[in-house]
Amino acid sequence: MRNSLGGTILTEPLLDREMSKSHTVLGVQEGVMRVLLAVIVCSAWMFVSSLLILLNKYIMVDLEFKYPMVVSSMGMMMSGILSYMSCHVFRIVPANSPISFPFWLNRMLPVGFFMAMTLWTGNEVYLYLTVAFIQMLKAFTPVITMIALFISRLEDPTAAMIASVLLIALGTATAAYGEIKLSLLGLIFMFGSETGEAIRLVMTQYLLVGLKLNPIEGLMYLAPACCFWLFLGACYREIPEIIEQGSLKVMWEHPFLFLAAAVMGFGVNTLAYTAIKLASSLTLKVLGTVKNTLLVVIGMVFLSEVVTRVQALGYMLSLAGFAWYNRIKMTQIASSTTEAVSVKGGANAA
Repeated sequence: MRNSLGGTILTEPLLDREMSKSHTVLGVQEGVMRVLLAVIVCSAWMFVSSLLILLNKYIMVDLEFKYPMVVSSMGMMMSGILSYMSCHVFRIVPANSPISFPFWLNRMLPVGFFMAMTLWTGNEVYLYLTVAFIQMLKAFTPVITMIALFISRLEDPTAAMIASVLLIALGTATAAYGEIKLSLLGLIFMFGSETGEAIRLVMTQYLLVGLKLNPIEGLMYLAPACCFWLFLGACYREIPEIIEQGSLKVMWEHPFLFLAAAVMGFGVNTLAYTAIKLASSLTLKVLGTVKNTLLVVIGMVFLSEVVTRVQALGYMLSLAGFAWYNRIKMTQIASSTTEAVSVKGGANAA
């Protein structure tokens, strides 16, 4: 599970298996009420995550607060505080896995570095590319993720999987070719964000294997690690310019916008976690694709962004490859789950 301002400890297959162990969620019995709640939560996630993207762009572009590390660090700081309160103050989410400081320092801090890289470059790109084009480029994420998993030998390539990511790559290249206001620097930042997320996923599986943390509890530990690197980078790259340019006045003039952006970062993580509990990670992936498509339309209609026919064709190819890739992944998950159940049944019979 991925979103723009946060991460998760469990990978998607493990997360789905953990969620499937319980028959009731949030005290709601299976049936109509669960479906209704799932629809409400998923709709809220799509709305809040889309609004956060537009708000961050408004802060950095329209208000000219061009400091993505500071914006990202405020969101992660708020996420860390609110996740801690959720686990230890209000006890909405159980905190079952206490982490020692040496473990946090040696294993979570490196993961936090790539979280910070993902958030910084993912926000920086809005200074160079349009909202619509960025959503098109997000379809390229599985390509980089698959390459990282192959290199680290966490996944074996199949012909179908390779074909699906090649289709995504072809679609992305076509969309980039059709972009009128193409920025090479913007592309570098975008692919940097996707690469950081892929490396974070691999490092999570290597360094945090065996931890049974739910995403909110994981965020409680990873948010400070991410903030550390973001603050370090901001001190070197952004804060001196903020002081020199007097840009702090933008925050004083629009405090509620900055506060809303910070709180919504945590809201996106919480709603995503709840959506997976009520539905599945595949549902969230599909909704994420729908949300990105809607943002493309919003960019065209309300932000006067131009999408050419070549771009639209490339985006459709990417979406087809993305759907194919997700189908392959879910088939693999279902197959591995069936095998695990068969092995367990055979062991019990013995």
